[in-house]
Amino acid sequence: GMSADLIITVLLIIGLAFMALEAFAPSFGLLGLAGAVSFFAALGLLHDTGLYYGVAIDTPAIVALGLIGLAVLTASFYFVLKARKSRIAAGAETMIGMPARVTAWSGETGQVHVDGESWAARGSGGIVPGDTVTVVSRDNLILNVSKEA
Repeated sequence: GMSADLIITVLLIIGLAFMALEAFAPSFGLLGLAGAVSFFAALGLLHDTGLYYGVAIDTPAIVALGLIGLAVLTASFYFVLKARKSRIAAGAETMIGMPARVTAWSGETGQVHVDGESWAARGSGGIVPGDTVTVVSRDNLILNVSKEA
């Protein structure tokens, strides 16, 4: 009947929305999982009622929908993991060669501002606050900077 159709529609929309949200706001798979569960619950209901807004639904169509949903979910997980991995790596590597503004300095150590973040830094003498230096390398949480580069 009408109410089952509405429930199925809502479940499908929630399912797809959650799976899409998972792709954009990684929650370690929780949203995607919830999305998949409601998506497949909708498919299960479709299978039981066999009718969707008065249209007879055959099993192959349900299986196809299920596979599409699974493909969407798998793809979103793949891209989320890929994005998460590259973001972690990007932090360290992309800073090398970037200009840094010296905010505090004493002797051979100090604080620099790179890409909107403050970092502890090490560098050769002659650096004073206000200088623009170049990030040469990174040693865990300490950036090695140079005035010459």
